Amino acid sequence: MALRAASRAGAPIRGVNLGNWLVLERWMESASLPGPFAGTRIDDEKGLHKHVPASVLADRLERHRSSYVTADTFAWLADQGCNLARIPVPFFVFGDETHESCVAHLDHALDWAADAGVPVLVDLHTVPGGQNGFDNGGASGLCTWHLSPAQVASTLDVLERLARRYAGHPALFGVEAMNEPASKRVFAQSMQRYGVDHPTRVARSLPIPHAVLAQFYRLAFERLRPILGPQIALVFHDQFQLEAWDRFLPADRYPNVWIDTHQYVATFARATHAQTLRAHRAIARLMGARIARAQRHHPVLVGEWSLSQHIHGLDETDPERRTQTYRSYAQAQLAAFEHGAGSCFWSLRNGHYDDWSFEACVANGWLDLRG
Repeated sequence: MALRAASRAGAPIRGVNLGNWLVLERWMESASLPGPFAGTRIDDEKGLHKHVPASVLADRLERHRSSYVTADTFAWLADQGCNLARIPVPFFVFGDETHESCVAHLDHALDWAADAGVPVLVDLHTVPGGQNGFDNGGASGLCTWHLSPAQVASTLDVLERLARRYAGHPALFGVEAMNEPASKRVFAQSMQRYGVDHPTRVARSLPIPHAVLAQFYRLAFERLRPILGPQIALVFHDQFQLEAWDRFLPADRYPNVWIDTHQYVATFARATHAQTLRAHRAIARLMGARIARAQRHHPVLVGEWSLSQHIHGLDETDPERRTQTYRSYAQAQLAAFEHGAGSCFWSLRNGHYDDWSFEACVANGWLDLRG
């Protein structure tokens, strides 16, 4: 019998992302936490495969993938109260002419997860051609996935292969069709950020229209639901437009469709110049209200969040006060996100920022998923 995330039994999902493992993000590395980008000035995974000799890169990737997440990782997550692991995977998870496969590591992860009792959401985090222009899509400044029917078809093929490989696996909770596809607003942010370093990529890129993305999601449902059956969640990211999906694939005809929304309080705090804990908690409550409304139509998972903040003077406070502030901030977000199905913290580990690292947040006493 398949494991189920806690929300199936009435308790909320309190999960953790395994970011920077099978999909690499340079900003999460540091001198104390080196990875495949170490010693280079390359800013994305596409650049690694282009500029690092294949034999050298293959060795770096294997060492990283074999050590970053292990069976002990899942046992520890279970002990910390984690009841869902969201695992980002690349479009080349099965390998292709320029990329080594990493599917064996994903196989191990689901087996370890089953042993630990932690269900898994397999998240297709990158797609050929890029879906948002950010480095988390594998190609900074590039958003051309939807401009090529061949790239769209290839993405559906990868999703189907993943579904066939893990259908019936006791750890599989769900499959997410694509991470953070770019709306016009998100596209503008990524193009501005990477325009100087990658002007050719930016010139080729366009945002993904809602209608195009909705059609892709429908096709993904039609391909995957017969393979996975009704008990496995099919998860679709909201393109940072939560309200736009209320009437999409209604539950009476399309069972077990979930909406993934990524809610970063710090982003809104920066935009509104919020600098107090009270304001950060208020932003979380507003997010919770939006999630509660959307939850009437589909289960809503906050697939990414963090303790990143813009609280004025926090770094100058004493350690006890700092811990109390972070605890209060964490509790406000968990409570807000549990107006939906729950949430998954981003991410397991971060070499630069403690408030983006679940391991550090636990060690510092800032976050406890068990309470």
